[in-house]
Amino acid sequence: MRRLTEQNYYELLGVSPRGSFEEIQAAYDEAVNTYSGDSVATYSLLTPEERQHVLTRLVDAYKTLTNSHLRREYNQLLIEKGELSPQELGPYPAKETASPEGELKEVSVESFSTDEKTGSQGETYGSNLDLFDGYASVTGRSIKMVRLARDMSLEEAYRKTNVPKQTLEAIEEDDFQRLPALVYLKGFLKVYADALKVDPAQMVDGYVKRFLEWRTTDRK
Repeated sequence: MRRLTEQNYYELLGVSPRGSFEEIQAAYDEAVNTYSGDSVATYSLLTPEERQHVLTRLVDAYKTLTNSHLRREYNQLLIEKGELSPQELGPYPAKETASPEGELKEVSVESFSTDEKTGSQGETYGSNLDLFDGYASVTGRSIKMVRLARDMSLEEAYRKTNVPKQTLEAIEEDDFQRLPALVYLKGFLKVYADALKVDPAQMVDGYVKRFLEWRTTDRK
């Protein structure tokens, strides 16, 4: 069995990839009770930092798997990583995975703990989102997944960052040919990370690594 920090959302919640909204919500409630700060069951097994990371991932898992669009995107990521096969999903969607209107919980890491990192603009962000965990580098698709998980449109991202919309699109589409020079790209990625409330160093370093690999290969 993989470590908690390495498990995908289905493994973390202990639900099937075909699980319904009701099954996901019940699994989320049980997991939160298990890993919350006052839980005796895991008190001696996890450090405060590990507990915070697990709770962060539980929130992200709940928000992703109870949204039909985000869930399809996430399933595709798992398929590309070889962690999920189309056969495990069946004729998708076998069951409606989105919450009936008005029934989706408002969940946040802040409800469990106030121990967060502070961004350069005074904003806060929790532990690195699982959408980046386990990847040797950060992809445009994973960045887009974070944006969608934040309920942020591309237009809103443009307003928050002042990064040209076509550049944001190129980043999310991994269209390296349309990206600016490296010095500008790093700056754009940093302000985009701040807007998404994820670790800027992780996002910049991970994405730039892939950009440099493409540039080296393209010039051969």
